[in-house]
Amino acid sequence: MRTHPAMYANSITVNSVNKMISAKQKKPSIERIRRTPRNPEVVKVLKEVTAFGIGLDVHKDSIALCMSGRLPSGETLVIREHTFRNHHQGVEELCRFLRPYQAKATILMECTGVYHVALYQTLQQRFPSRREFLIAMNPLLVHNRIADLGTKSDRADARTLSNLAFYERILRPSYVGSPEFFTVRDYMRSYHRTRTQTTTCKNRIHRHLHLANQKFSFNLNTEWGLQLLDRYIAQSRPLGEVYEEFLAELKTNGQGRVLERQATEIVPHAEVRLTEPQCFLLQVEVIRLLESQAAAAILLKEAETYVLNHPTLRTHYEQLCFIPGFNAVTVLTILTEVGNYSRFRTADAFSKFCGVVPTVEQSGTFRSKGHVNRFTNKHLRSALSQAAAIILSRPDRNTDIGAYAYKQLLLRKLPFKKAMMKVAFKYSRIVFGMLTGIRQYDPYHETMEKKRARLQKHLTNQGTLLESHRTRALRRNISKLLVTNSDLLNSTSKYHLVHGFKRLIRKSKYQDKHTSTRK
Repeated sequence: MRTHPAMYANSITVNSVNKMISAKQKKPSIERIRRTPRNPEVVKVLKEVTAFGIGLDVHKDSIALCMSGRLPSGETLVIREHTFRNHHQGVEELCRFLRPYQAKATILMECTGVYHVALYQTLQQRFPSRREFLIAMNPLLVHNRIADLGTKSDRADARTLSNLAFYERILRPSYVGSPEFFTVRDYMRSYHRTRTQTTTCKNRIHRHLHLANQKFSFNLNTEWGLQLLDRYIAQSRPLGEVYEEFLAELKTNGQGRVLERQATEIVPHAEVRLTEPQCFLLQVEVIRLLESQAAAAILLKEAETYVLNHPTLRTHYEQLCFIPGFNAVTVLTILTEVGNYSRFRTADAFSKFCGVVPTVEQSGTFRSKGHVNRFTNKHLRSALSQAAAIILSRPDRNTDIGAYAYKQLLLRKLPFKKAMMKVAFKYSRIVFGMLTGIRQYDPYHETMEKKRARLQKHLTNQGTLLESHRTRALRRNISKLLVTNSDLLNSTSKYHLVHGFKRLIRKSKYQDKHTSTRK
């Protein structure tokens, strides 16, 4: 059957109309919309763009993007602004959008806790040839570099980042480690948080005891203290009865010497009895305390296991534990927080990252040193400061770090916190030298070098290392005096006499040196 031309024309019209209707009803792809700039003028000059600056303002649920382009004339033009969702599909969508421009683009984002990490690592995997142009920057540095007056919004922040991406000389990328680095670092950070929770639980326990008028200080750091408290809150009986029963049980097993020494302190509080609500609250806090202690032990063990299974970290772990004042927790904190230490060019840069360098304010002739700067790692600062506090409280002057601590606190009379930061600064330089393999650490190196230089100078000036006959006679007289009158001296008088005699011998050597110089 032959088709009439008019019918054929009508069929074409209907088909075309149906296609137009279906095209209107069909939603265009998100990818096509987001890749195509809306501004017609931008489309014309897009091929002339020499470089793209892409700013990403990353949040928990969204990623605000602004892409700017630089023309050959130096003019900067905003090409595209959009907001993506911060989940797997949204990040994949963002990668598809960036692919046509990534060859000329510098991508800049702020470090936002944990929200930027997955995005940063995904972009590194998608564009491996542009890793050096993918920068995650400290937010404090970003806001110091450039400020935009006006309303604060995500798009404004993304626009600021896109403009800043063109200034390569002032960009300072932050370190973003591997997923394993973040996992092991979280082990130690969770450990320190758990230790803080443990201290909080102990304070709550003491608070409840004081509210019940029970002033006996249970030592919750010892096994006997926890067992005595557990028995005390499990039974509504006076503390004295619980103590006697527990002590008798320990003595049958040949134990209880330490607990027996607490008898004089328990006597004033032996009649205090707890009520059932008070016992219930204390039982809850003791359970929390034991759980937090168990969690801390597990986290610490996991972190150490990872370090021991890594050959390089194991070597550094064994070496750093040799430093006076460092324990296993301090070393594990340092190793898990530093990450790739090769990114630090100098020891000063590493010390600044550790947070043990004060800020310097200088204008004209005015110059002052303030508090430690904010561009630091607080966990490293805490670890080094605690080690410095330990070495300051018990300085061993035979070691280099002990002699330095003694000099800062007792000889220079610095305040404790200032001396602590100076010792922590020295610790940071020691750690940097050991991690980078610049030198092997010897805790007695400086002391031996000073002694060697002193002996060499003495030999050069006097031609001998022997003491003069006058100094030797003085030593004999001092020894004879101490032995003859030993029954009249106590520990305090011996200390002061020996200290004075040492100064007397030094003065004799000083006079011998000047006598030989005159001759």
